[in-house]
Amino acid sequence: MSKDYSRRAFIRQQAFAGLGVMGLGALGCTSGGDNRRDTGVGHAAAPTIADMELPARRERYHTALFDGFLPNMDQYVIDHELGGFMCNVNIATRKLETTDKRAWFEGRGMWTYAFLYNHFEQNPAYLEVVRKSRDFILPRLPADGRFYPTSFSKEGEPRSTGEGDIYGNLFVAEGLAEYAKASGEREYFEQAKEIVLKAADRYDRDDYTYAYKSDNPLPGPRILGHWMILISVSTQLLKQEADPQIQALADRCATAILTHHINGEHGLVNEAIGHDLKPLADPVALQYADLGHGCESFAFVMAYAVFRKDAALFDRAATLFKHHVEVATDPVYGGHFTALPNTDEYQWTLTKARWVQEEILIGALHLIEHRADPWAIRRFLETDAYIQEKFVRPEYAFVIDSGDRKLEKHSQVRAENYHRPRQLMVSMLAFDRIKANGYKPSGLFDA
Repeated sequence: MSKDYSRRAFIRQQAFAGLGVMGLGALGCTSGGDNRRDTGVGHAAAPTIADMELPARRERYHTALFDGFLPNMDQYVIDHELGGFMCNVNIATRKLETTDKRAWFEGRGMWTYAFLYNHFEQNPAYLEVVRKSRDFILPRLPADGRFYPTSFSKEGEPRSTGEGDIYGNLFVAEGLAEYAKASGEREYFEQAKEIVLKAADRYDRDDYTYAYKSDNPLPGPRILGHWMILISVSTQLLKQEADPQIQALADRCATAILTHHINGEHGLVNEAIGHDLKPLADPVALQYADLGHGCESFAFVMAYAVFRKDAALFDRAATLFKHHVEVATDPVYGGHFTALPNTDEYQWTLTKARWVQEEILIGALHLIEHRADPWAIRRFLETDAYIQEKFVRPEYAFVIDSGDRKLEKHSQVRAENYHRPRQLMVSMLAFDRIKANGYKPSGLFDA
């Protein structure tokens, strides 16, 4: 790039002086904000889409996906014999730590390869990867509507006798829906809807339990991350076909995320609230702000608003997204934290997770594509530079998953098959749409 968009460069340029943290009272304002926040005497000029150098950035993303991620997945992760994804790879030694497979990563992997087929290259080998994963995981779906066990052996034996969580079912549904679009096999789209609606029904029962930040499961909780994946999968289903039940579910999710999970005192998201959508009496739940899930959830609501062409919904989600990104920012070492366990005492979990940075990139792109928002452009550029500097190591088979505040100590075991390729693919498609629109705002929300 011709400009240095690292965090330290911004500080040297005093670019943060005009940004400020957006107040929650501005929920009804235009998400583009006041551009004067990004300019001023002695401060860096507000960046434009031209500063993103999209052709070069797209080429870098394309290389990372097709010359790095996919060959390494093929060599180290995919079980070409029995089907599925063995993600417990040591990224430094390139050796499998275990051959276990997880329901989460079967669904996510199916989605990744089906999406790749649908949007980039109709390579039969991609669909073969999906089919084998499908054939591995679907026979293990509990017939009584319960959730998948968390993990399985290479051959498919459950690693535990207990039930897993809702996420495994939802990710499998997401993968099936994308596969149905690629293969034309409608029965898998219908199965995806059935899995989602059954999971939502179980979530709605007052005897539903979920262990959150304690050894004791909460009775009938409402969990931000559950709404988050439900609205993501629902949006993808609705893009393929209108359905009143899925539409109603998506609307419920958006309301819960933007309204009920916002703490009335500190204004940040609470991951867990009561079944009645009211705050829990538990002080741990009240103080714990899951900023990573917050940023990702608001980005998913923005995507749903784009599908609905609902400017008011988009702007409400965008304002909350900006606020939570700013709060999560590490102003010293760059990047974004995932969790603030005690908001009143400002006690942070100082680890950095790559998926948080990547979901922030995707959320920022919604604002760039539809509003040409200078804040979002700047945030995208600096976060992309941070990922490239801290998480991408050419000596490793895969990008680093997480680490300490400075990324001096980091995880080495997990070849993650969803957030990284998803961010690369979704971004490239957005770059292409922005280019096709003449590097101007999309005009989607123009009255």
